[in-house]
Amino acid sequence: MQAEVRELVKKPLSEAEVRALAARMGGVRELIAPKRKGELGSLGEEELVKHLAANPNHVRRPLIDTGSQLLGGFTAEVRAALEKHLKK
Repeated sequence: MQAEVRELVKKPLSEAEVRALAARMGGVRELIAPKRKGELGSLGEEELVKHLAANPNHVRRPLIDTGSQLLGGFTAEVRAALEKHLKK
């Protein structure tokens, strides 16, 4: 499996990219970094899209695109899904 690394601070996501990732993750709120959920919880969907595009440090990381699935964060659940994908 070949990996592409993108440092979001150096090359932030566009609003269109945030929307596309949000659609695959189950909503834009799934892209918020866990430590930022409290402070960003009151923002509407479109405000969040703009905020995440402008503030790449507030995006959940890592985002891992397996081709068939987009995984966010590095939780035990994400690691298990990634291991399952790599065994294919």
